[in-house]
Amino acid sequence: MQNENATIYDIASDAGVSIATVSRVLRGETNVSPATREKVQAAIDRHNYRPSSIARGMISKTTHSLGIVLPKLLNPHYAMIFSGAYEEARKMGYSMSLFPWSSIDTRAYDPATMLVERRLDGVIVCVEYLSPDHDGQVLAALRELKRFMPVVLIGCVPPWYDFPAVSNNDAAMMRQIVAYLVSLGHEKIAFIGGVQEDKDPLRRDEGYMEGLRGARLPYTGSYRVYGKGTAEAGETALGNMLDGLKPEYWPTAVIALNDLVAMGCQAAARKRGLDMPGQLSIVGCDDLFCAPYLCPPLTSINTHQQRTGARAVQLLISGEDKKETVEWELIERGSCARVIRDQ
Repeated sequence: MQNENATIYDIASDAGVSIATVSRVLRGETNVSPATREKVQAAIDRHNYRPSSIARGMISKTTHSLGIVLPKLLNPHYAMIFSGAYEEARKMGYSMSLFPWSSIDTRAYDPATMLVERRLDGVIVCVEYLSPDHDGQVLAALRELKRFMPVVLIGCVPPWYDFPAVSNNDAAMMRQIVAYLVSLGHEKIAFIGGVQEDKDPLRRDEGYMEGLRGARLPYTGSYRVYGKGTAEAGETALGNMLDGLKPEYWPTAVIALNDLVAMGCQAAARKRGLDMPGQLSIVGCDDLFCAPYLCPPLTSINTHQQRTGARAVQLLISGEDKKETVEWELIERGSCARVIRDQ
């Protein structure tokens, strides 16, 4: 078997060892057993593998090159994160390369395979909305990557992830949104988008439930719809919800996972002749550039994405082992209104 495109990961898989073990063999380190060294060398011979300088030992000199791994690049939220990271890296004399993936919530996600042979001084990885089924897999992959380069996480970072991180307290944001809607008299509050999560104290589902409990409102299963973070998914989710309920049970307010989902919710409401915000208030998240221009203008949470990207670069370059939370703010616009009770 010969493969001119073989990578260090192929060798590790063939030999049944970790990438770190292959790297130690390539560097000629003595802390590898003769049997393991023989297996690795046999795999190298089978693949006709010619390791790059990075695979030989993560070259000692720095390259002033950083990487950032982001999902769903069509979402402007991630473009803003990249913009902040890129500009901060440029100011500090580093280049910034972008590495996309389709979904972290898949067995195909493996940052070690993607990045271990790149000449990078460190990488920022965005982790978003992990389901419990994939949490362990992703954490193991990130720890493997950490063997080769510094890693800083951004996004919805679980508290048990042992990495420097810049993240949002999504639960606290959700509690604030629920409290805001309750202050306007809303009692039937739906939440659309995202994956079903563990009881993570920082996640949105937990904040949604806490917000309802704090207002002494019941949890209604039909008001919680999981789904993708797209406008199409938002339109479908709210449309199905409204079509499946009698009008007297329709929610008076919807919290959308993000502004794209909120756009879809507005479309679904318009198709059913609902007045917004008179009959339905909608709150988004991320405060994208389009939020002020929607009809009605969208109330949203500004999560300061550019600040997140910039701070992650600072932690990566400084080597600080810190977990930080980015501040946020609720931006009120015309998509929310006070409930008018029948006299």
